[in-house]
Amino acid sequence: MTLRWALLIAAAVSLLVPLPAFYSRKRRFRDLHQLDIERRNGSRWLMLKQVLRFSGHWIDLARGLLASACMLATIDELRAVSALYAEHAAWARYVLPLTLAIICVILIGLLFRYPGKSLAPIPFVTAAVLVLVPPAVAVPSLLFGLFCAAKLRSLALFFAISAPMMAVLGFLLDRQLWPSIAGAVLTALPAIIAFARHRELVIPVRRSHTS
Repeated sequence: MTLRWALLIAAAVSLLVPLPAFYSRKRRFRDLHQLDIERRNGSRWLMLKQVLRFSGHWIDLARGLLASACMLATIDELRAVSALYAEHAAWARYVLPLTLAIICVILIGLLFRYPGKSLAPIPFVTAAVLVLVPPAVAVPSLLFGLFCAAKLRSLALFFAISAPMMAVLGFLLDRQLWPSIAGAVLTALPAIIAFARHRELVIPVRRSHTS
């Protein structure tokens, strides 16, 4: 029992800590329009390499996936061994991790310090949504949001399109409406925070040797 609670607490902390908020200001931060300019002035491969070789993206993706999955698995185990906890597990299974992920995204938006910029935590949001929202709702919403963002070169569109689509699909497909709506809130928050603070959404990229 102690091990289960330790795993639950560890997963909760991992899901809650807003790591991207503490990225050094010495990093390069770009929006999609700037990345497209760099692609045209250099090469597509160099631009992609700068994005993909930034370790923070992979760390955030991994912790979003693993922490969310660990929380779900641990809550299910606690439900099986604790009669008292079983009464609340049905809602806690999604409420707890999604609430922590939402708080994490809020902290990222508020604590990230860079003049005129707001961080777009796409890897973390994507990972959490893929685990915590039904796949039939999460996958098409995220893919369509990514497609529109890449096509129109706007990070804000990823959040602005994926979020409402997630809520609508959750309702139309009757796939656990609460997780779908909570996932939509989680997905919309970065764009809402950036808009409210009059800041431009950016992603961190790895510095090239020539920059």
